[in-house]
Amino acid sequence: MKIASALQNLLWQRLPGTLGIAQDSPLWIIGVLTLTGIAVGLVIRFSQGHAGPDPACEPLIGAPVPPSALPGLIVALILGLAGGVSLGPEHPIMTVNIALAVAIGARLLPRVNRMEWTILASAGTIGALFGTPVAAALIFSQTLNGSSEVPLWDRLFAPLMAAAAGALTTGLFFHPHFSLPIAHYGQMEMTDILSGAIVAAIAIAAGMVAVWCLPRLHAMMNQMKNPVLVLGIGGFILGILGVIGGPVSLFKGLDEMQQMVANQAFSTSDYFLLAVIKLAALVVAAASG
Repeated sequence: MKIASALQNLLWQRLPGTLGIAQDSPLWIIGVLTLTGIAVGLVIRFSQGHAGPDPACEPLIGAPVPPSALPGLIVALILGLAGGVSLGPEHPIMTVNIALAVAIGARLLPRVNRMEWTILASAGTIGALFGTPVAAALIFSQTLNGSSEVPLWDRLFAPLMAAAAGALTTGLFFHPHFSLPIAHYGQMEMTDILSGAIVAAIAIAAGMVAVWCLPRLHAMMNQMKNPVLVLGIGGFILGILGVIGGPVSLFKGLDEMQQMVANQAFSTSDYFLLAVIKLAALVVAAASG
C-alpha cells in the first residue's frame, strides 16, 4: 500500500507539476487511466500465473492460488491503486493472504487442512480491512455451515481470534478514518422517513441496474480474449468517467469520501452525479478484470 501511495503521488502530483499540467486535466486523467489499464493488462498477459483468477468470476473468499501467481497479482494491484482505478483492493489482498497462509501453514502445520488456513487468513484480512472483528463474525456466522453437533461458538472462535489479531494490527500500524464529520441530527421528522425511503429505493434500483449490467459487460469485454486490449479499453472508459466526475471520483475512495463531505460546495445533484459515476466506474473496473 505504501508503494502504491508513493506511485500515486508521483503520477498525480509530482509528474503533472513537473510537466506543467493540471492534475485534473481531462487529457491527463484519460491518459493515465488508459496507460494504467494497458500496464495491468501486460502484467496479466505475461506474468506467471496471469495474476490469479478473474476477480469478477470469483467469490471474496475463494480457493488459494499458487504462490507463483502472487508477484503478478501484487504488481497489478499496485498499478491499479496508483493509477486511479475506482475499485478497492479487498479481493487481491484477500487472495494474496489466503495463498500465503495456505502455502506457509501447510509447511509449518501440515495436519491443518487447506480450508482451515483459508478461513483463518480471510477472517484476519477482513478484520484488518475494517479495523474490527465484527464484520468477520457477521460473514462467518452465515458461511460456516459445519456439523450441527459442533456449537456455533466453537466454529467461530478461531476465525474471530484471527479477525481480532488483524484488527489490532491495523490499529497499531494504520489509522483509517471511516467516520465522517457530519452535522448532528437533531430531531426526527416524518418528512425524514419519507425522504429516507425514497433515497433507499433509488439506491436499491441503482444497485440492481449495476448487478444486471456487470455480467453482460463482463461477457462482452472478455470476447476480445486479450487482457491488454480489454483493460486498455476499460481504462479509457474509466478515464472518461473520471473527467465527468473529477479527481474526487477516482481511486479506491477512502480519502475521497472525506473530501466530499468536507467540501461544502457540493450540491445534492453533485452528490448524485458522483454516486452514479462511482457505481458506473465500479462496474466497468470489475467487468474489465
